[in-house]
Amino acid sequence: MTAESFTHRDLSSITGVSVTTIKSYRKKFPEFFFIVGHGKPLRFRKGADKLSLRIRDLFNKNLSVRQIRDKLLTEFESVKDNSQLSESKNDSQVNSEEFEKLAKTTAQMMNGLAALVTAQAKAEQRLGRMEKSLKELVASHSESTYGTTELLQEIKNILASSGGLQQPERITAKKVVTIKKEDGEAESYSFNADSSSISPESDFLDLPVVIQSDTGEFLGMPGKPGHPFTLQELVDLVSVHKEKNASKIWHKLGRDWVLAVKSPEGPLYELFFSRTHTPKGNIVSFFKRLDINTESKSHAEILSFFREVRDLIDSD
Repeated sequence: MTAESFTHRDLSSITGVSVTTIKSYRKKFPEFFFIVGHGKPLRFRKGADKLSLRIRDLFNKNLSVRQIRDKLLTEFESVKDNSQLSESKNDSQVNSEEFEKLAKTTAQMMNGLAALVTAQAKAEQRLGRMEKSLKELVASHSESTYGTTELLQEIKNILASSGGLQQPERITAKKVVTIKKEDGEAESYSFNADSSSISPESDFLDLPVVIQSDTGEFLGMPGKPGHPFTLQELVDLVSVHKEKNASKIWHKLGRDWVLAVKSPEGPLYELFFSRTHTPKGNIVSFFKRLDINTESKSHAEILSFFREVRDLIDSD
């Protein structure tokens, strides 16, 4: 026996009751007996001596198990439903079943991670082969009389034989725009010249376009006589009137539609829209964000931009 832990026999010596009686105490009140380690014999942490003495005295006063538990809850630390402290076979079976489930789940996770790593390695190998083939193709093309059509066909062949990578249905010309930031870094953006690029459905473009006021209210503006200002009108005014000869392209970002607009001399505009219900139940297109040359603008700047574009209707 040590001052820090006690066995069943230690507690029996301290209380003057049998080891069997101490075990019955633990079985009746398992939430109060804290085990130190899991070797044999079991050892209980400091305080088990006072706990056993108190249980002995309360039983000597002919209190019921329920009455004793109520008193112990106010006098000693407890862990309710602490299954690891129980000696019953049922609890041991439950713990064994839970351990087997945990082991099975862990094995499945490890197998999944292994498969993921393998797939990633194979993808990197395929990309490496593609990069090597394309470099060799470009080098040979610079020394030959191949035309653009033949070059594109060779690229398609490389993509088709890249080990399962999806081949695009068509390769289209792109207009590349490079934006130089104030810190000297440059970012390039491409605009599909092919008219088959994705765009929102007409019912989304026909929705009234709104912004939020400083107080969070949805604000729209009148468009053509008798009609609200729609998203389609906003798109046309930005890409035709505000930015002359501008290229535009739509793309999805999560649930948002993003319109990118770039004229030869002007900045790159990126307008973010989402389908939203107003508190009155109206379905609208919410103009939620504006980026100019990849920098997000403030709420006040969005309001100013929105009003500026809307005013172009009256200038026609």
